[in-house]
Amino acid sequence: MASEPASDGLHDEEKTQAIRLFSTRESAEIAAAKLESNGIKCWVNSDDCGGMYPSLTTAAGVRLNVRSEDAEAATALLDAQASPAEINQMEIEALASPASNPAPPKKIALGQIFIAFFAGIILCLLFQGKSELGYKTQYAYTADGKCYEGRMYRDGHLIELLKDRKQAGKWDARIYYEQGRVIRAVYDENYDGKPDYFVTYSNGSPATAEQDTDFNGISDAFSTFKDGALQQVDYRPNGSKFTTTRAIYKNGVLTEIWRGGDSHGFFNVVEKYDPFFNEVEKKYLYFDPASTNETTPFQLLSPTSK
Repeated sequence: MASEPASDGLHDEEKTQAIRLFSTRESAEIAAAKLESNGIKCWVNSDDCGGMYPSLTTAAGVRLNVRSEDAEAATALLDAQASPAEINQMEIEALASPASNPAPPKKIALGQIFIAFFAGIILCLLFQGKSELGYKTQYAYTADGKCYEGRMYRDGHLIELLKDRKQAGKWDARIYYEQGRVIRAVYDENYDGKPDYFVTYSNGSPATAEQDTDFNGISDAFSTFKDGALQQVDYRPNGSKFTTTRAIYKNGVLTEIWRGGDSHGFFNVVEKYDPFFNEVEKKYLYFDPASTNETTPFQLLSPTSK
């Protein structure tokens, strides 16, 4: 609808007033059409340069003016509920007007999804790695509250296992790890608070061991292993420089004991055993006064591990 009534010339601004403000010219003209059909003259006014710049109405709006004496009736008419015929007419006009094209939704590229996914993984790993830095110790307790085990970690890796085997309130076993494998172990076999059994490992299996069998603070039993199985034990009591007794094992089972060793590496007795630790042979390598047989002195060479 034009901004002037169809029947008159220019309207008198002093005798009219705005009863509605619309956001679009189309909405204002629909309301004006309703008033005109009911005999109320009206005018649509907007600052859009005669319709050339409709975007200007966004700020100022579109005014619907009527004569001052018709303002009350026009307001009541516009506030009244639309009749079915009017609703139908508005639907027809809406269908006839060109539909606005909504902006298509933005699509997220597949690459962006992968980047976000991997960034989340990296952040989680960094947080987890940061939380595991430094030294931490975890303890395990019995049902009655006694601590029997402790595990020490460095940067998330186990480096030491502590055990209280007697549950006496002090550690009697310490096992050390490197890159997930045990490398050394120290035990207190008589639980006096002093270590007396020391084991070194190779590739996670025992390689050598030292033991203080009489608990005087000096190691006197020295063991060697092969593929984790005990091969030989040399006894050098109280810091002796030579082996006095040697035990020979095969696949971890005792087979021989050499006794009476001296500083020259000679032994005067060899005892042989079956797998059930029963003595099956005993040979004297020096003259034995209790024996009727005389033997020639013989030097036993230390067996070599293969």
